[in-house]
Amino acid sequence: MKIKNFFKGILLKTAIYDLYLSKNNSTKILVTPNDPWPGDASIGDGIFQGDFNLSSTNRELLSQKLLWKINNNKEFWMEEIHTFSWLRHLKARSGPLARKHARKLILDWLKKNSKWNEKTWKLDILARRISAWTTNIGFLLAEKDQEFESILKFNLQKQIKHLNIFTTKKFFNYLDKSDGKENSASKKFKILRGLLLSGVCFEGGKNMYKKSLSLLEEIICHEFNDDGIHISRLPSTQLSILGDMVTMRDIIISANYDVPDFLSKQIKKSSHSLRFFRVLDGTLSIFNGSKRENKSVIDRILNVADGKVRGKGPLTLLNSGYIKLLVPEACIVLDSLSSNNQIYSSAAHAMEVYVGKYRLLGSCGSSFSKNSEWKKILRSTAAHSAVTLEAENAFEGVDEKQKTFTKRYTKNGSEIVELMHYGYFNRFSSICSRKIELGNDGKNIAGLDTIESKKLIKFSIRFHFSPNIKVSLSLDKESVVLATKDQGWRFLYEGRAKLSLDPSIFIEDDGRIKNTLQIVLSGSTYTPQTNILWGLKRIS
Repeated sequence: MKIKNFFKGILLKTAIYDLYLSKNNSTKILVTPNDPWPGDASIGDGIFQGDFNLSSTNRELLSQKLLWKINNNKEFWMEEIHTFSWLRHLKARSGPLARKHARKLILDWLKKNSKWNEKTWKLDILARRISAWTTNIGFLLAEKDQEFESILKFNLQKQIKHLNIFTTKKFFNYLDKSDGKENSASKKFKILRGLLLSGVCFEGGKNMYKKSLSLLEEIICHEFNDDGIHISRLPSTQLSILGDMVTMRDIIISANYDVPDFLSKQIKKSSHSLRFFRVLDGTLSIFNGSKRENKSVIDRILNVADGKVRGKGPLTLLNSGYIKLLVPEACIVLDSLSSNNQIYSSAAHAMEVYVGKYRLLGSCGSSFSKNSEWKKILRSTAAHSAVTLEAENAFEGVDEKQKTFTKRYTKNGSEIVELMHYGYFNRFSSICSRKIELGNDGKNIAGLDTIESKKLIKFSIRFHFSPNIKVSLSLDKESVVLATKDQGWRFLYEGRAKLSLDPSIFIEDDGRIKNTLQIVLSGSTYTPQTNILWGLKRIS
């Protein structure tokens, strides 16, 4: 296989392959759909100075000389540059100067990248670039420039042909194995979006269009749970995929084609389920290595999906293993479905607690770097607000088919959930249970962690706090005081355990590491059943 890929790589670099991509291409455009996502004129202004503010957390001032240089230390950010997704910001600025600058940047890119390149022609990057150039073609060609138009269409067709050749079920299977399903999911949908757009917009693209729909239907059929959540279980991935699906739907509508039922149904299910992950400040829960994401982006995607920015989402996603306890002033999200599957974190019974607009406690955050050590650490049980036994991960070496058990109900206005898992049973003959109760006023949270074991087992119950929460040990060292900007909370516990306040970290969406603290309740199972009662009470 490696030999085959080696020769394929050699072939792609040849003049013969470039000539093949250049032959018999139609440049006639049938449909010119607009980019459905609005740009920001202020970011467009910055691009004139080389300030590519690609997100709220990723920006850099680049000279023309460094603009297209691949920097492996900033791989994600540099890939974004080569997608040209930022063209929408120049379009939002509008006017002949913005158009001239956009054309100049495209021509400059083509000087270095018009032929196949291992990094800049990666299918997901290439597909996004095709989408950006095509959906902004009205802006780019508004003022006649025959030479630029010819160059743009010619190079678009070369890239489209390459995209069509390599977009196959076999390639998608390769992505799953090489990147993992949690990373490959978004890439596949962006590739299919580019292929579908190409098939709709350009003459002779009917087969590409049919191919894109066939692959899309198969992916939707096999990679979504019955509750509408992608099997990666990442809220960020759910958001990204939903954005791509609604874009594809709108492209189909703009071409006066019928939207397939399977796509309409999945958009409806996925938009409804996405609302589960929205927490009180309008961002997303960050389970399984997800990001919080920008509130306005979430609003926009949901609005385009079904015309509703807000709306009641489900409180339970049993197929995907998520449970939410929700009252007006507080919200708790729990993960009940962990396993040794690498798609999932070892986050058995992990929880996130939100009070008002604050994320009070949760996990150590997420890492989108390719650093495998960081990924391993952040997937660990100890990186979550959960119970660990003998400092080992839950479900390690456990048959994936083993189920966890969940029960939820309401009592005296309080929201209650009971969880049980056997993730440590094979190693330690131990069963872990967790019961959480959220009071209807949002000011009282009670928890009971139970460990059933016939052996003497060391345990730790961790509570990781957000960096913006001030945490201090009480004078008697028996409780912990927590403070937000306008709220005060106290953490208390009962049971045979020792309380300590230990260092922890939180990794932001942009990869910045912030120091924070964690409460650790540690002890040993001296009796067949060990019960540790803990609670969070608002005090101001």
